[in-house]
Amino acid sequence: MFSVSGLRGIVGKDLTTTIVSQYAQMFGTFAGPGAFVIGRDTRKSGPMFRRAVISGLNATGCTVIDLGIVPTPTVLFMVKKLKAQGGIAITASHNPIQWNALKFVTKRGQFLNEEEFKRLSRFVLKKDMLKGKTKPKKVTVLTKGEDKHIETIISFFGKGLRKLRVGIDSVNGAGSIALPKLLSKMGCTVYRLHCTFRPTFPRKPEPTPENIRSLCQFVKKKKLDIGFAVDPDCDRLSVIDEKGRAIGEEKTLVLVTEYILNKTKGHVVTNLSTTALMDYIVQKFNCHLYRTKIGEANVVSKMKQVRAVIGGEGNGGVIYPKINYTRDALVGAAMIVTLMTESNKTVSEICEQYPTYYMVKKKLKKPRERLLDRRNKIINTFKGKINTLDGLKITTSDYWLHIRPSQTEPLIRIIGEARNKVKINTYIKKVEAILK
Repeated sequence: MFSVSGLRGIVGKDLTTTIVSQYAQMFGTFAGPGAFVIGRDTRKSGPMFRRAVISGLNATGCTVIDLGIVPTPTVLFMVKKLKAQGGIAITASHNPIQWNALKFVTKRGQFLNEEEFKRLSRFVLKKDMLKGKTKPKKVTVLTKGEDKHIETIISFFGKGLRKLRVGIDSVNGAGSIALPKLLSKMGCTVYRLHCTFRPTFPRKPEPTPENIRSLCQFVKKKKLDIGFAVDPDCDRLSVIDEKGRAIGEEKTLVLVTEYILNKTKGHVVTNLSTTALMDYIVQKFNCHLYRTKIGEANVVSKMKQVRAVIGGEGNGGVIYPKINYTRDALVGAAMIVTLMTESNKTVSEICEQYPTYYMVKKKLKKPRERLLDRRNKIINTFKGKINTLDGLKITTSDYWLHIRPSQTEPLIRIIGEARNKVKINTYIKKVEAILK
């Protein structure tokens, strides 16, 4: 799958070292000569794709700065910090272990936007995967990228914190060292779970409530103040309260938005599938919320356009433009422990102030064409305000439903939210029945 989210596929089936090398070479030619920053997560296929990326970039005459295993947001941060020509993160993020991917980073320290992706796509078709001449290996290993990223975050959020006891589940991925190190430097006492670099994951990689039960039990047993769970490349953040309850990755962005708007009023940007709690929290501070198509690139483009003070996605993705125009779990965690310190409240006390919404997320292994075929039937079944910016979203005064093809997997995603738990489950089942 080649989209604005990058090049992604199953290792050995869709994604081979030859394909990876060719796409790296094309991106190097597309972005222009210079230095490129690369980094990866802990997947078993990472080392061979690292070599393939280096080979492809070197074939264009580009030099490579290799950060090793680091969070994806660290790659983007260092592209900007080093004024590099671009970067490539080798990670399939939340996808299962058999997947891997390349995420392409511009010299702005951001992922490709839709216009840049269209130009790269035309370039790919036109050049038909150029075969360059073999050139000497030109790569520099830089082990301090992670520390520079952490130092910058601490300069914003690391002063006078409470001595919080924090549990961390990094799924043995790229955040296994960085996230504990950041929070320890901020004065927290860190308790680690699944925080060792390993080529396999001890749980499903998405940090959804059903996948992070072991951390919930860990936080409750150790009587910790909070727990943080991330995905393999450490760009998505989920929160567990002091009672050992997963409050849902949707509330991650709500918490950081409250923290930022309490200090700096301004515009906020999120996507169509993010919780209605974002509307509540933004209205609370008399600010404006913009919603975009799903995808980090779309959120970032809108954030830059309206000069948003905070933004992100409801999958636990926090985008704070003063540090990084990308989803950054490290930044999100730093903001939330600072919010707890400054409010002198627990996570549950903060969340109890919010109205209760119930969100349901489902996946159907159906082709994207199925949604086009059944769209009118869904519209006729659920009367409400229609939005076709990204798939189909139907909004009423009581609930909303969003049905869209995935950008990263061959499936259709169904998301809905309401104040009534029984009703939203019923509506989701109706949508599933129509699509099946």
